[in-house]
Amino acid sequence: MKQQEKGADRMGYERAVFRSLGDLELAVEFGDRIDLALNFRVLALQRALRAADVAGVRETVPTHRSLGVVYDPMQIRRRELEAVITELVDDLAELTEFPSRLLTIPIWYDDPWSQSCAREHGVPNNIEYLAEAHGISAAEVIARHSGVLHWVSAVGFQPSTYQAVPLGEMRLSGPKYERPRKWTDPGIVCLAGNITSYYPVRSPGGYQLLGRTPLDLFDPLQRNAVFADGPVLPRVGDRHRYVAIDGDQYHAIRAQVEDGTYEYQIEDGVHRLEEDHA
Repeated sequence: MKQQEKGADRMGYERAVFRSLGDLELAVEFGDRIDLALNFRVLALQRALRAADVAGVRETVPTHRSLGVVYDPMQIRRRELEAVITELVDDLAELTEFPSRLLTIPIWYDDPWSQSCAREHGVPNNIEYLAEAHGISAAEVIARHSGVLHWVSAVGFQPSTYQAVPLGEMRLSGPKYERPRKWTDPGIVCLAGNITSYYPVRSPGGYQLLGRTPLDLFDPLQRNAVFADGPVLPRVGDRHRYVAIDGDQYHAIRAQVEDGTYEYQIEDGVHRLEEDHA
């Protein structure tokens, strides 16, 4: 396959590009920007590769614009795998809709943990910083972030650390920290560019801190039935609805989460590409 990156239209490259990810993984890249149409193409290839049941392919990892393919070189050589994928891509039907769960995530915006974390790292309150940068109030920052649904187009980096892009005009963005934080409390929901993400455990980071959710999106103990299939809740193709709550609501929900009685609000559904590009 001739790998061309120039002359791309809004769907990305004219031809998919193969990139090495070490000795055991191959990246199949469709474009150089974050776009739902590209993510749908990634998901279409993942579906086709699974259906083909190629010997030696161990796992696939979808991201915003590429599909990681983990393979066993003792069963299939890279050039053989590229040939298989090239044929699948050439015959790939356009994916216009995808099964999509809608997960409601309550957030205590501008919570005490986020405020403390910003202070201890010598930076302004992040919500207030975003408000000043956009010339709006802190309340409007929260309204803009929670006012649209968000599409999960990648999951990784840490267990349950997802990246979600707004499905619609959010009119809110923010830069990463100039100097990354040494730590971030678990459960913090954050923003960089227009991407929303999540810290499952205490860890360094550089996204702007929006607030803290009382929900566990990663639970190695699998205390709630929602984790019956595994400890990681977010999936590529999920949609998120963020709902603002106050401190009392946070603590009440957190108590239910910790004792395993909280009922996660998850609705099965379908998202159509035309809805995003209408």
